[in-house]
This record gives sequence, C-alpha cells and structure tokens, in this order.
Amino acid sequence: MTDFTGKVVVITGAAHGLGEATAKAFAGRGAKLALCDIDSDGLREVKDVLEARGAEVLTDIVDVSQASQVEGFSERVYKEFGQVDVLVNNAGVVLAGKLEDMKIEDWQWIIGINLWGVIHGAHYFYPRMRQRGSGHIVNISSAAALSPLPILSAYSGTKSAVLSMTRVWRAEGAVHGVGFTAVCPGVMNTNVSKSVRMCSETQRKFTPQSEEKAARFLASKRYDPARVAGAIVCAVEKNKSVAPIGFETHLVDLTNRFSRRLVDFVLKVSVRFSERWAQNA
Repeated sequence: MTDFTGKVVVITGAAHGLGEATAKAFAGRGAKLALCDIDSDGLREVKDVLEARGAEVLTDIVDVSQASQVEGFSERVYKEFGQVDVLVNNAGVVLAGKLEDMKIEDWQWIIGINLWGVIHGAHYFYPRMRQRGSGHIVNISSAAALSPLPILSAYSGTKSAVLSMTRVWRAEGAVHGVGFTAVCPGVMNTNVSKSVRMCSETQRKFTPQSEEKAARFLASKRYDPARVAGAIVCAVEKNKSVAPIGFETHLVDLTNRFSRRLVDFVLKVSVRFSERWAQNA
C-alpha cells in the first residue's frame, strides 16, 4: 500500500502525542481519517486542525478497553466510509511500580487499554478486511517489548504480548491479503508523563516533582512523535513485520539478543537506581 489518497485510516488514542501525529501524517498523504479517544476536547482540537488542512475526519469518544464501544465505533466507521484500509491500534497507558505495590485494579486498567484495546480493535476491524482481501493493521508496541525495563513489568508485559500477537496475526492475515505490523518506538517527546500511573507504598501517581523530571527527560529526546508517525506510514508502505524505531530500541534489542544474562544484571542495577530516584523525587 503506497498510495493513501482516499484510503480510510482508523487511529485509536488520536487526541494527543503519537496518535495525533500519525493522523496528521496520513492526512498529509490524502487519507480519510476515523479517530477515537476518551479525551473529547483533545479529539475536537485535532479534528479542527485536520479539517482546516482539507482532510475528511470522523471522530468518536471511545474507551478501547470496552468491547461494546469499539464495536459501535467500527460500525459507525463502516457506515460512514464503507471500508477501512488501515487500522492503527495506538491507544496506550503506562503503569510504573513494583509487583508488591500494584493492586489488581492497576493490572486491570493497563491490560484493559494496552492489551484488550488492541484485541478489540483487531476483532472488530480485521474480519471485514479479511473478507475484502486487503488492509493493514498497525499495533503500537514498544522498545519495552524487545527488552524488559525496570519498574515497568506491567507495561513491558502488555507490550510484549502485543508484539507476539501481531507476529502471529501477520502470518494468518497474509493468507487473506491483510498485513500486520508491530511498531516498537523508543522514548519519545510526548506528554505521556502526565498520564503515568505510579504505584508505590505512599503514592499512586507522579508527584509534581517527578512529573517535571520526566517531562525534562522526554523533552531531551530527539525522537518526536512526528518522526515516529512518518516511520509508521513507511512501515505500512513496506509491509514490515516489526518496526523498531529509535536508537534506544535498537540498542536494547541487540543487547537482549547478545546476552540475556547481561540484561538481567542491568535490570537489577536499574531497579536499585530507580528506587533511589523515586525516593529523591
């Protein structure tokens, strides 16, 4: 798929960050857009910007962790546009904390969005792509899926599952002309620090000081969402299986392939360092 003029692209979590940047990237290639998010204000702002650029945009308020809402969204998209050519399962959240500090509700929250959100998207859009014999589904995974990160067991776990599922679905979809790509970005300059749920003995979210430190760190990263969005479009064009993006992603992937023992050692050191960082935040 190299020409997106008139193609219909569906993007979840499109109100901010990578989702917004991806919508702009596909709009710049002439695609029609169906966008969803739980942030109605952010979604409306994105729609206004894209329509001012001449794009045709449909938006809907959707919690991707709820199957019925994703189903309703898919029905509306197909009723409005008649087809879907690309689905980008982008909606995601971050949960940080040690195992002993996380509640069942925390696990349900991140699995509902990061994992079930992807499953719901694939479940309700793939069958009609399969029947039509064309389409492409992009699932946003993470560098954390290629090598685990300290204090991010839940996040790494959900993103690893997304990566594995995507590779299997790719083999299944190829028989019917449907492509699948797992995109694994590294650290990006987004506002994700504001939506991180931090689990510790004394707090369940970032303190203002922690949020400020995280924002400064993310701002120092050269990979902004627009660059990653461009790589997503390229991955669809080239029908890539896995698309690692960013220096950190390639580094952790190579390190994990080279020596798991080394990765385990680095993880232990990193956990101790992150505990000290949290205490001083």
